[in-house]
Amino acid sequence: MSCVQVVLLLYIANWLVHLLWRRGSDPDNSAIPYLTAMGDLLGTVLLALAFLVLSFSGHVGDRHIVKVLYYEIV
Repeated sequence: MSCVQVVLLLYIANWLVHLLWRRGSDPDNSAIPYLTAMGDLLGTVLLALAFLVLSFSGHVGDRHIVKVLYYEIV
């Protein structure tokens, strides 16, 4: 899921920088707050989606899944 987030943020960053440049704004100062907020929002949505997929698969209380997710993060 994190790869999806990175790809989407890179696409949005490219689009946003070109848009801000055309409007006469400095993309270095203007794009960073938007991209940070978008990264937080996208990360939250994708995390919720991951938990939703796990709940539909029936592995919500499964300790094995929790261990696998823990070791992937660490």
